[in-house]
Amino acid sequence: MGTVAIVGTFVGGIGLFLLGMRLMTDGLRVAAGSALRRILERSTQTRVRALVAGLCITSAVQSSSAVTVAAIGFVNAGLLELPRAVWVVFGSNVGTTITGWIVAVSGLDVNIEAMALPLVGLGTVLKVTGPEQRRGALGEALAGFGLFFLGIGFLESAFGELAEGADVAGFGPGGVGGAVVYVLVGLVLTTLTQSSSAALAVTLTAASQGVLDLPMAGAMVVGANLGTTSTAVLATIDATPNAKRTAAAHVAFNLITAVVALALLPWLLSTIAWSLEASGFPAATATSLAIFHTVFNVLGVLLMIPISGRLVASLKRRFRTKEEEEGTPRHLDDTVLAVPAVALEAIRLEHQRLGHLAARLLSAALADRPVSPAALSRRRASFDSLLAAISDYVRRLDRRKLPTEVAEGLERVVHASQHYLIAVDQAADVAEHRAEAEGHTATRAMGGVLEAARDVVRVTDPGARSYYVGEGQRLYGALEERYKTVQAEHIRAAAAGELEARDVAYWQNVMAEIRRGAKHLARAAEIAG
Repeated sequence: MGTVAIVGTFVGGIGLFLLGMRLMTDGLRVAAGSALRRILERSTQTRVRALVAGLCITSAVQSSSAVTVAAIGFVNAGLLELPRAVWVVFGSNVGTTITGWIVAVSGLDVNIEAMALPLVGLGTVLKVTGPEQRRGALGEALAGFGLFFLGIGFLESAFGELAEGADVAGFGPGGVGGAVVYVLVGLVLTTLTQSSSAALAVTLTAASQGVLDLPMAGAMVVGANLGTTSTAVLATIDATPNAKRTAAAHVAFNLITAVVALALLPWLLSTIAWSLEASGFPAATATSLAIFHTVFNVLGVLLMIPISGRLVASLKRRFRTKEEEEGTPRHLDDTVLAVPAVALEAIRLEHQRLGHLAARLLSAALADRPVSPAALSRRRASFDSLLAAISDYVRRLDRRKLPTEVAEGLERVVHASQHYLIAVDQAADVAEHRAEAEGHTATRAMGGVLEAARDVVRVTDPGARSYYVGEGQRLYGALEERYKTVQAEHIRAAAAGELEARDVAYWQNVMAEIRRGAKHLARAAEIAG
């Protein structure tokens, strides 16, 4: 295969990989609903269950990369929580050691890419026959899985000749330096082929034929194990923060495991050889390497048991988006829950931040160039997160001796929050309708309504310098008058044949959504004071 063909196949494989990942994530998000979430929750309720699930699935499909990417996809789609996902990934590292046993015992190489085209075909049929139904979304996810495997197949095809023809003898010096070099060789082979199975097959074959001695082959196995992280890192391109954290946990596990395996390499290999001899089994090189691969991955799992909690906590502080920062409470302190007056003040401060987020969302939907519905949905995540935190804090407040003024303050916060939520819902509807009708002739006639609504938002945003509660209702009155005026203009234009009746009805609905969003924002500001 020529250089140009290799490069072209590699680029195409990467493209199919990323496209498959995106289709899989989007399809799962739509198709799953609550059913798949419940299944995943039942099978990963504890660390042990998640570990066993990752091990068993990987053993079945013979690809830790596929299972790791699937776990990242589930996290990306919001179907699997981070603490559970990391143990699925840890289990997949143990499950992938089955490949070494298959190669060692039978010399067989399982080709999972054979599933690719049937998955794409089945997924496409489901998508075409039910585009608006759940099976259509499931078909999209299945096709995504197929394209993912197909992409891996192209990558292996592009670099298979390089891996099979690699002359791994004579690299580097002996001792520690040689071990590091062979770790890098195993890592590069796995990265290029996107398959640790291929790298393990090369390593075990070379060792069995005497091309590599046992310690150097062991180092290559460690490198191949470490190389599987490249797939997980690749899968996090344009992914959610939790997906990136899952991939980082995978990298951390493999790095820690690699360091421990290299440090114990001579001792582990000699112990394995002694155990085989004592048990009466032939100390075959391939078998010794398969056992070594399994042992150091199991050892890695044992090492992660006491530190996984701290690892997850550390990862949650990283890869944070602006939305996550905004949606994280800054003033809610559990130590003051027993002091209602102090707790109420903390709630009020967070409630002001909630109002600011609601105003920003509505403002983005009312802008001259409105934000896309997808972008608004991503921004809304911070509002929903903060609202949930405030609601939970209010629920846990000690109500046994609640002063009257505190009880009334809580009622105002809850009441105003409901108005903020409605305003945010209206912002999503406005953004969606404006995106659908971009460039419509009636947009010009809406200018006055949009400007009047922006004025309301400007004075009812608790986080803005222009915040002035007394002006909110007055400016909303001006918006109401402007709405009636534009409504009459639309009707006259329709009567004159300048607008179609259905266009008038459509834009009356959009203007009503704008007016309603501004109304609830003004009402929330008035209630909160």
